[in-house]
Amino acid sequence: MRPEVFYRRVVVETGRDVGDGRRATAAVLCALRDRLTPEEAEQAAAQLPAELKAVWRTGERRDRRPAKMRRDAFLERVRTEAQLETPRQARAATVAVFAALKDQLSTGEADDILAQLPKDLKDVWRAA
Repeated sequence: MRPEVFYRRVVVETGRDVGDGRRATAAVLCALRDRLTPEEAEQAAAQLPAELKAVWRTGERRDRRPAKMRRDAFLERVRTEAQLETPRQARAATVAVFAALKDQLSTGEADDILAQLPKDLKDVWRAA
């Protein structure tokens, strides 16, 4: 999927403007990357087009451990980084980005990501 199609999906599904869609995409991708092991994050990045791969890798630390974020902490991080006003907007943005990402990834890679998420965040991934 071309990056502009990915962003357009997020914009359409959230009803936000293009700038908001790009910020939301970056916030969700980076929060998800930090929630995964570095190895799994690298495998996911390998399936992204160059522009989205660059977003995924923004601020990445290779020597990190997976961030222990449950759903509420994940959504709060997205809300803050994407400059959204409410938790509801953060959830909508997260679902939209997760849906576009799942379409970009192989089924096996999407399943590998799902396996690393806590139960309450798995529910958000499945809703996408």
